[in-house]
Amino acid sequence: MSAGDSIEIFKEVGLPKDVAARFDVAKMKGTHGIGHTRMATESAVTTMGAHPFSTGSDQCLVHNGSLSNHNGVRRELRRLGMTFETENDTEVGAAFISHKLQTGETLGNALEATLTDLDGFFTFVVGTKNGFGVVRDPIACKPAVMAETDQYVAFGSEYRALVNLPGIEDARVWEPEPATVYFWER
Repeated sequence: MSAGDSIEIFKEVGLPKDVAARFDVAKMKGTHGIGHTRMATESAVTTMGAHPFSTGSDQCLVHNGSLSNHNGVRRELRRLGMTFETENDTEVGAAFISHKLQTGETLGNALEATLTDLDGFFTFVVGTKNGFGVVRDPIACKPAVMAETDQYVAFGSEYRALVNLPGIEDARVWEPEPATVYFWER
């Protein structure tokens, strides 16, 4: 469910442990991974509606929140040549960032643009073949926590998602600031 040569996307409907087992996630290797358990509020619970969304080569996005202007942004992005497979607002966020990257913007600049061009409550985690980035809307009402060591950077909606990571007791753990872009490239 991805395009490009570096990122593979596996998604399905079901319990996280069952989906992870179905795709044998424990045996996968790579430099970074992004997973998401979704509570659908604005679209159907389907495999196509599951996260992550990929709308560009070697890029994916997961989203916690709701975009209030997704219909207008979708119309504008379609006018600019972007295509959509769902009515999901998260796909619009992914396409927005894909479009920015395709026009030469850096991931940091694309994430910054979400703060002025997208309305709603959101936290985005975006993966590219070279790294990943995080941005929260200016109000930051959606929960988020990050952990960083010399070995890894991790993100979760709540601390318990990170508690079993190796070396978490020595990690820098923090809540990402509102309207602030964080990104790491390898």
